[in-house]
Amino acid sequence: MEAQDIAIVEKHRKDNYQLDRLFKEHQEIGARIEKLEASKGLGANEEAELHDLKKKKLEGRDQLEEILVGLR
Repeated sequence: MEAQDIAIVEKHRKDNYQLDRLFKEHQEIGARIEKLEASKGLGANEEAELHDLKKKKLEGRDQLEEILVGLR
């Protein structure tokens, strides 16, 4: 996420529950992805989880982008 978008999120997240929730979720998913990617020798379950998390993060980013378009 670009610095400009993060600044917009920080400015509006107190007044926009959905934006706040999506941004927190986006950060949590990103942290989990980083943790899994740093692990060596992922099993099939972890690989599947990583794939699902990346998909969910992308979907969340699309939702965030829809909100940000209206706030720019």
